[in-house]
Amino acid sequence: MGRAACVAVFGAMRTVELILRQKFDSDRSKYLPPIKRGGYIDIYMTSSDERIIEYDIDKVVYEGRSPFQKIQIMHSKTLGNMLLLDELQNIAESDLIYTETLMCRGVENYEGKEICILGGGDGALLYELLKENPKHVVMLEIDELVMQTCNKYLSVICGDVLEKRKTDQYEIVVGDCVEYLKKFIAEGRKFDYVFGDLTDIPITDVPEGETWDFIRTIFEHSFKVLKPDGKYLTHGNGSTCKVQLRLFEEQLNLLRPKVKFTTTKAFVPSFMEEWLFYQVTFA
Repeated sequence: MGRAACVAVFGAMRTVELILRQKFDSDRSKYLPPIKRGGYIDIYMTSSDERIIEYDIDKVVYEGRSPFQKIQIMHSKTLGNMLLLDELQNIAESDLIYTETLMCRGVENYEGKEICILGGGDGALLYELLKENPKHVVMLEIDELVMQTCNKYLSVICGDVLEKRKTDQYEIVVGDCVEYLKKFIAEGRKFDYVFGDLTDIPITDVPEGETWDFIRTIFEHSFKVLKPDGKYLTHGNGSTCKVQLRLFEEQLNLLRPKVKFTTTKAFVPSFMEEWLFYQVTFA
């Protein structure tokens, strides 16, 4: 549809709105575009607070399934390639701000530091951290297929870091991060930074269930491998999810030894909403 036709359609809809308002003596009337049903590509997702979001997805680039989850790469006209895991948006080529806010770029000094990433299979965090000249980064990711997929279709955000599993500067370990954290604890291994790039805070009214148990397990083990002046950095959820964010913070406040935390937030393009991030240290 050309610009002139679009203008004509918009004008007609505005006229219909006005007629309906007058006909029914209403304060307002509003035309909304129809929900597009039955298409090959599902263009609808929800925000963290359950608002419908329509994406301009025009192509399924890749679709597969690992032993852990469904993996999709969708192409958006404005966001570029997008990674979806179990049909939930994770990261897109447009989302450098997500990674930079997670790592507090420009605030934290990673030069010469030892870093552990829990998750991070899209490779974006590892790629950006390596630009900061750390001493060494170990990344613990359970899903090999996610890394292979992102290496092929999301190189804009991960560069070539997923090409290799071990270099002088970093090592990618494929496996359960909890089991490897236990191993590090037994070895007495400590890190300056631990990143929790794993699951979002669950949208529930009580901190119960498998995902909350997993979050508590990650807390328990992560702080045992942090140096006394180390920092745990993680993402939370949408900033409008006040109840769930409060529940997450209550879990932090239950930790022993005690911790303290700060938060930052950023509008993430492919999420189409503001996201909250946490920086946690020993109190």
